[in-house]
Amino acid sequence: MWQFKRPKEALEQLGLRLKAQRIAQGLTQRQLSHLAGVSSSTVWRLEETGVGKTDTIVRILTALNIADRLDAVLPEATPSPLAMLQQGAKHTARLRVRHKKNK
Repeated sequence: MWQFKRPKEALEQLGLRLKAQRIAQGLTQRQLSHLAGVSSSTVWRLEETGVGKTDTIVRILTALNIADRLDAVLPEATPSPLAMLQQGAKHTARLRVRHKKNK
């Protein structure tokens, strides 16, 4: 579970998790860098600091065959029910029904 108080801690956790994934798959940093199309120093820096460009992180996730997990991190935004009602509802005036009084 991600537990951090500052962005730097989140980045370090990201780097550690990417390193654990690489090791679990039996890859060296050099092999992963070749698969991802980045330099070995980029893989090292990402694992050690968590710092990397977005496209680099996506390349590495793809090379590790875990890019599909991005959906768990950042699911597609869905409009709120209220926004859907406001966009699609046609506003019709409510009619007041007058009841006849019994005499």
